[in-house]
Amino acid sequence: MTPELNEKIWLNFIAWLPSAPPSDNPLTLMQAYRDTLFAAGLSREDIHGHLDTIKREMRVRTDGWRAIFNNIFTAGGGGFSTAPNALLVSAIVGRRAGRALDAGMGQGRNSLFLARSGWEVTGFDVSDEGLAAARRNASEAGLKIAAIQCGESGFDYGAAHWDLMVFTYVPFRVEDPGFAARLGNALRPGGIVVVESFASETTSAGRRPVDIDPAALRTAFAGFRILHFDDVSGTPEWTREPARLVRMIAERPA
Repeated sequence: MTPELNEKIWLNFIAWLPSAPPSDNPLTLMQAYRDTLFAAGLSREDIHGHLDTIKREMRVRTDGWRAIFNNIFTAGGGGFSTAPNALLVSAIVGRRAGRALDAGMGQGRNSLFLARSGWEVTGFDVSDEGLAAARRNASEAGLKIAAIQCGESGFDYGAAHWDLMVFTYVPFRVEDPGFAARLGNALRPGGIVVVESFASETTSAGRRPVDIDPAALRTAFAGFRILHFDDVSGTPEWTREPARLVRMIAERPA
């Protein structure tokens, strides 16, 4: 497809989002858009091309994420886990609490768990609905968290500031060497990065915006001490259907 057609496909999707039906996860939202394209008379081949273009654009464009996750976080469905991430739970066992960053915090499930465990927690997200729920959940639990509305590119990670950073199912380029270096600079010596998401090779067709290439991830964090690394089939925290997942705990050398 030409750049002009890609732009048109993307803008049509963005224009549709405010009227999208309530969806409990990104997959059901995309299925609803597929139905919309089918009702508009597009062929199955054209629909497939449109959805692939949208997935590809979502890896580099952020102008749709707020609407997408505001939809999901107000739908009230059960399409995603509200429990703390199991890898994160295991990662802090025996580790002294410090400053933690929850990137793409959503409704705050990981932030609240860390705050209950004695950590000083900051999180950020583009979804104002998700952040409102996180703040409300923290208040009801008598916990203190800092919840900031911004995208990944607008967040200042700082230098030698964090003892823990968690990235679960977020559309950030975690496997990019430059991104990994940025996180290493933001961690204190001995601090850890916890990563979990869907997995696929960079060259795979139809990749989800949150897919991570396991080999590229490991290479990007080669300068870290890898405490845990999995590339397995499992149950994700979004969609709940079995999928290939990558999980990693990486520690900045002291």
